[in-house]
Amino acid sequence: MKYIKTILFVGILISVFLTGCGDSSGSASCSGTQAQGWSGFVKYKQVLCFGSMEGRVIAIDPVARSENKTYPAANEWSYLIKTSVPGSACGAMCSPSSGTSQGIYDTPAVTGGLVYVGTYNGKIYAINADRGVVRWIFPRESYETVGSIIADIVTDGQNLYFVSSNRKIYSIDAATGDFRWEHETEGKIWVAPAIDNGVLYAGNYAGEVLALDADTGKTLWSIKVPSAVSSSLTVFKNSLYFGTFDRNLYSIDKNSGREIWKFTGGNWFWAKPIVDNGRIYAACLDHKVYSLDASTGKELWQFETAGPVIAPIALTDSYVLAVCDKGILYKIKAENGTLEKEMPIGFTVMSPPYTDGDMVYIYARDHNVYAVDTATGTIKWKFSSFLK
Repeated sequence: MKYIKTILFVGILISVFLTGCGDSSGSASCSGTQAQGWSGFVKYKQVLCFGSMEGRVIAIDPVARSENKTYPAANEWSYLIKTSVPGSACGAMCSPSSGTSQGIYDTPAVTGGLVYVGTYNGKIYAINADRGVVRWIFPRESYETVGSIIADIVTDGQNLYFVSSNRKIYSIDAATGDFRWEHETEGKIWVAPAIDNGVLYAGNYAGEVLALDADTGKTLWSIKVPSAVSSSLTVFKNSLYFGTFDRNLYSIDKNSGREIWKFTGGNWFWAKPIVDNGRIYAACLDHKVYSLDASTGKELWQFETAGPVIAPIALTDSYVLAVCDKGILYKIKAENGTLEKEMPIGFTVMSPPYTDGDMVYIYARDHNVYAVDTATGTIKWKFSSFLK
């Protein structure tokens, strides 16, 4: 029964991908101009930036939120992303006054004082991280799009790399938004690539995994795995790690694509695997978090949660933090997988948690950001993303 429920839940996730909308419980119903998404957080100076389920990019200051100051306080801002109005003279370089709010599924990236987000309708926005003002939009023309952007944008500090449902991988200049190159693959891409030492690694729903020269976009190598790539990719030392829809977590050689090992879970590995201190921590839709030896794939421990773990796990000090779809945050000892604390949020969580010392920030499907003190297990404050 547990696996039947998981399959149904993942069916809902795929429906959200196909429709670009959903309700606060994660179902795939859609009405009006509802945006939706499951963005995580990126830190810039003292603020946390994230994409809201209402289609806004929001910057919040944890100190100001803990003091319950009126939003926006100093350094805080929000920007509502909408489609351009047909025939508008505004074009792509300003915010249209009307239109449909756009879903933001990717966690923002930040470099050079700009915050970057991709939207479900195929746009990249570069926003001044201090003031919340748009610097540029890619593509330039308001009517052009590059296909739905679901996965996180990655950056090497100079350039941005992102993938799309139109089967393509793109690179653009981070400062200007100028086009650099595009590379067409065999399938839709809904998982984030990884960049390492001038090489970009990506996987798609056709089971293709490839390495590209980050400067030119030319293929260095390409392999096929038996099933669609279900998780974003992680690089550690000489290995590339990712999950697939055949319930396997793979380790392959980053220089050749040769398989090193694979580990079979009880369901799909949807969340991006995390590597730390020679160990892989991987959340699975079989309600478990696994710890594996990064070199051999040998299981070190497993921890069972109350529901599928959609979001990537987070690490803090000597603990693993995992939040399941039922809104329960688990603090697990990284060494042996034993439970330290169990902290109920109360609402479905699909967004990646963000840690800062003992504090973890979680954006739940009730449209609230929760600040949880993992040392005490208490919620210190919450912030609603419903803004005027």
